[in-house]
Amino acid sequence: MIEGLIRAAGEMLAWPGLLFVLIGVVCGIAVGILPGVGGAGATALLIPISYSMDPAHAIGFLMAVALSSGLGGQITSILINIPGDPPNAATTLDGFPMSRQGKAPEALAAATVASVIGAVIGLALLLAVLPLAREIVLSFSYPEFFMVAFTGLVMVAALTRGHVFKGLISAGLGMLIAMIGLDPINASPRFAFGQLYLWEGIDIVPALIGLFAGAEMLAMFSRRGASGVVRMDAQGTQSRLFDGLVSTVRHWKTVIMASVLGFATGLIPGLGGTVASFIAYGQAARISPNPELFGKGAVDGVIAAEAANDADRGGGLLPTVVFGIPGGTLMAVLLAGLLLHGVPVGPELLRDDMDVVYLLVMAALIPRLIAAGLVLALSRQAILVTRMRGDVLAPIIAVVAIIGVFALNGYMTDVLVMLIFSYVGYAMEKHGFSRVALIIALVLGGLLEQSFHQTVETFGVGGFFTRPISLCLFIVSMLALFAPLLSRLVGGRRRAAA
Repeated sequence: MIEGLIRAAGEMLAWPGLLFVLIGVVCGIAVGILPGVGGAGATALLIPISYSMDPAHAIGFLMAVALSSGLGGQITSILINIPGDPPNAATTLDGFPMSRQGKAPEALAAATVASVIGAVIGLALLLAVLPLAREIVLSFSYPEFFMVAFTGLVMVAALTRGHVFKGLISAGLGMLIAMIGLDPINASPRFAFGQLYLWEGIDIVPALIGLFAGAEMLAMFSRRGASGVVRMDAQGTQSRLFDGLVSTVRHWKTVIMASVLGFATGLIPGLGGTVASFIAYGQAARISPNPELFGKGAVDGVIAAEAANDADRGGGLLPTVVFGIPGGTLMAVLLAGLLLHGVPVGPELLRDDMDVVYLLVMAALIPRLIAAGLVLALSRQAILVTRMRGDVLAPIIAVVAIIGVFALNGYMTDVLVMLIFSYVGYAMEKHGFSRVALIIALVLGGLLEQSFHQTVETFGVGGFFTRPISLCLFIVSMLALFAPLLSRLVGGRRRAAA
């Protein structure tokens, strides 16, 4: 294995392979900054450019574009509250509050290092479980999908301590919005109000951009005349970057936990990095000694979201490579690019062409390392945007958000949805309602409903508790839900006894 990885790395770094990787990294970071397009859209657009490349160079180029976009998206997520890709939405929850406190360099460094470590752990787990890949992937079915979504919703309780009632209202609103569209049982439209656009439900990207970027844009306009978007502290950028590196090392348990959760979520086709990052974020809040800081600038929230997001890609490669079943939209695009260049995916790849597997692993790792170096090197220049006046930066955010949302599908209705969610997000933030709870419910609501009906129809109600993985997930979610209550009861009895 080691010899194969070394050969693959040498092939990736040999000229002109390195040039294609560098071009792909630059394109990926640039596209990641533009909301709505994301790595999947950019890769799909650039597949024709790879026609004339050598297959090894094409793999490096396409993987660099697809996997570097997340690092570009974290820049705007942290600095101006615009998630470049849906998985980056969890990064905005604490990344932007850190920027407002003058800690943007620390947040960028922590997110970048956590992304690299998460990618390394995800790819290491990929190589470790390849011999058991078939059994692992086939062990997940409808009950496991439901329990994963249910566990994610349970994390809402960990994120709304002190505001449980408002958090539940926000989660309920998110579930209602997730129900918009065709009923999964009889395909009748729900809450569509005669609009064909709503038959497919609310797209997550316009909703995310509206709730975060649009709401922040409105907040900036309400603070007209402010000298800057965030408060800059007296410490230098380099020292703050070092603080981010130290923070990542100090929260190594969070990094490992989030990476394992991200990899496990990536194994399940259809979930993707958005679900992984929010589940890891909620779990980090649950185990944190300072959960009250989450949503207000907790660096471990940034670390958990980015580590899970990148480890998810390692898990997503497993069903893509072993069965030719893409783990998500990004993996579907990559699969198309691999098939186009004659890369055989499926069981025969593991049996006859392990060198291609090693090449895919190094093509997923080396571009991330290069992209991380570029992001850290450009941090000083990127942070200058935080010194702009709010009423100057807000129109720029508006233009970028509108272009990104319109480029997603070419629908002006998407832009209207973004504007509606902008006002919803602004009102929720102003009155203390949790946008995090709404987003988690919106992301997981459709999966929860669909997998519930599929489980009942296929396995019966007992299917939730008779399958080992599903039962284990249910027990974990119950422990996460009731552990704080049990801890308070035990602590109260001990104090009473004392």
